[in-house]
Amino acid sequence: MIWAAVDILEGRCVQLRGGDPQTARYLQDPVEAMQRWADEGADGLHLIDLDAALGKGENRSVLKKMIRTVRVPVQVGGGVRDTETVDRWLSFGAERVIVGTKGVREPDWLREITMRFPKKIVLAVDARGDEVTIAGWTQRSGKKLLDVARSVDDFGLAALLYTNVGVEGLLQGIDPKPIRQLCESVRTPVLISGGLRHADDVRLAYQLGAAGVVLGTALYAGTVHLAELRV
Repeated sequence: MIWAAVDILEGRCVQLRGGDPQTARYLQDPVEAMQRWADEGADGLHLIDLDAALGKGENRSVLKKMIRTVRVPVQVGGGVRDTETVDRWLSFGAERVIVGTKGVREPDWLREITMRFPKKIVLAVDARGDEVTIAGWTQRSGKKLLDVARSVDDFGLAALLYTNVGVEGLLQGIDPKPIRQLCESVRTPVLISGGLRHADDVRLAYQLGAAGVVLGTALYAGTVHLAELRV
């Protein structure tokens, strides 16, 4: 499944390099971006509230409008750190909700919400090297990627979302080793983000065992076109 990313910072669609807000490059209106990728054939939209992820505000009204108007499934994340927020996004019409920091820090809470919302929760396992990062990629968790993934494998998650933060937004291609290791270590479907540059990277991710990919920079830079992934 191909998810097109729309990352929102201060109400605008942005691109970041390596997850660093200081590198933000402001693009088009997020609603226009959403409609573009839906029209071009994305299977779903991956909407992230970067302000909420960084604890510097939120873009709830924009995201709510986007979820309720787009005709493809939406998974939404960024600063989701309590059950009420999960419930709210699902009530707005999101297909899935992405949790990161809270889920990594508090696996008991993660298990609780996956029981309450089965197959609706995606756990973001964003990593620099083999260590999971948290708080909008700004802090080290002290937890290893494969340890976290294996520990939640029986929770009933919709997916694990693996982002290689070191190559995110750099258009340098994916690192196959951690993708293969992760996909071979769990039964939970794995989505891949970070480093995807060309259609061949997308195809390689599937060959390594991924259930789907999240495309961001490659779409905006025009190095991948959704149409070519349909052939």
